[in-house]
Amino acid sequence: MDIVVIAKCMLKLFIILILGFVLNKCNIIDNATGKKLSSLVVKVTAPLWIISTALSASTQNRFKVLLVFGAGILMYLGFIVFARIVTTLLRINPKDRPVYECMMVFSNNSFMGFPVLQSVLGDEAVFYSSMLHFSFNIFIYTYAVYCLKSASLKSENNISDKRRNTDNKDGSAGNRSLRERASELAKSLITPGFILILLALVIFITGIRDDGVIYETCYMIGNTTSVLSMLVLGAAFAQYPVKESLSDLRSYGFSVIRLLIIPFVTLGVCRFLHINEFYTAIATITNGMPVASMVVMMANEHDADTKIVTRNIVVTTALSLITIPIIVALL
Repeated sequence: MDIVVIAKCMLKLFIILILGFVLNKCNIIDNATGKKLSSLVVKVTAPLWIISTALSASTQNRFKVLLVFGAGILMYLGFIVFARIVTTLLRINPKDRPVYECMMVFSNNSFMGFPVLQSVLGDEAVFYSSMLHFSFNIFIYTYAVYCLKSASLKSENNISDKRRNTDNKDGSAGNRSLRERASELAKSLITPGFILILLALVIFITGIRDDGVIYETCYMIGNTTSVLSMLVLGAAFAQYPVKESLSDLRSYGFSVIRLLIIPFVTLGVCRFLHINEFYTAIATITNGMPVASMVVMMANEHDADTKIVTRNIVVTTALSLITIPIIVALL
């Protein structure tokens, strides 16, 4: 596998990220604009990109594709269990655990993963990766929303503990608070993005295909996702001291888990199960990507602690320039 090709691909993504950083410093993408662009990506461009993939998917080997899709669901459920165990063992602050769990589960398997896969394994790998990680799009609009919303609510609860303790002497205010939080979390799961992702799944399962105006429009809009997400990510980096992010030792410890342990565990499981080398390579490479840029957009959207997310995205993205070529070389 050509390491130089991978390095060039990642360099292009970093150039866009740096552009976002500069645009924020020039006040072209300010905080308010960044939040609106995050919402645009989360609710519109990313879901339409997936719909375009479903509309153009091959009708051949549909059973094999469904097997890959099913394996992806099991894989993400495994990630969730793994993340819960690791955050518990590392004794991460309970109010930050939902954020760390989210960052472990979701890697940048599309925005950075697709270009790398295309350069290493070809267009077919991109399609099968989209099927393997189709569950990403389901869990990012459900589990990630739940995690980030929970983190946001826990922060709010810590700030107002004394006031709630006073109000809850008779127990009625506490019950009311729990009902309100449960209702709020339930409502947060029903988003435009999640509805569009379900539509994409229905399109694929029912065999609806289109290569005309509808597909081209969805693809045209969805194709802006990579650029927009990297611009927003770069703008987010500019809001926090990069030096502070790069000097945080905890982020390096987390990076070892995100960039090395998770892909090597993936490789080991695939070989133990005698999975085809092609699919093994797809799963290992994409699971070795840095924290998904969608996580910081979701954190922005749901008022979670974006500083933790951004700090770890900065470090994992920077270190991925070294770790991804290593992982590819070992396959």
